[in-house]
Amino acid sequence: MVRRPTRWMGAMVAIGLLLAGCGSGTPPAASHHPTTTTSSTAGPSPSQQAASAALTAYRAMWADMVVAARTADYQAPILAGHASGNALALLVHGLAVNRQEGIVTRGRPTMDPQVVSVSPPTNPTQVDIVDCFNDTNWLNYKVSGGLQNNVPGGRHHTTATVTDTAGVWKVTELQVGAAGTC
Repeated sequence: MVRRPTRWMGAMVAIGLLLAGCGSGTPPAASHHPTTTTSSTAGPSPSQQAASAALTAYRAMWADMVVAARTADYQAPILAGHASGNALALLVHGLAVNRQEGIVTRGRPTMDPQVVSVSPPTNPTQVDIVDCFNDTNWLNYKVSGGLQNNVPGGRHHTTATVTDTAGVWKVTELQVGAAGTC
């Protein structure tokens, strides 16, 4: 049974997407004829766009959760704005348990999500994220006041799958490890 929403949240390992440039390292031979160069600034690739959209959705999901957890509002419509499927069910369940037990959450978690995969590369519809979710400053309080217990928050290994459905990126899978897993 989940006692506090922050106990089932985890943190991700920082892994970034990097673009590598390539070149021969040899400057071109000098020419006596003027040349016209055209520069085209390529926009972000589909994979980069998907990664950015997925990270935005992931962060927004947690921001929505912070707001809903202040009152343990498991029916908050904002939760479905950036989460669906198993991820939404996990958030709703944790908040419902807290509501039953008279627990609200105060403070803010910190995170450092990183994209670990984008698929398919040409027209991405799924992005996998890892994080080292830190709920040290996001603690459970009794509705009547005071901390729920003396159990500190911690750093949780977290994985998330973010899916594009009809142009909307939402977290669809969420797994949060125990405190101290990263």
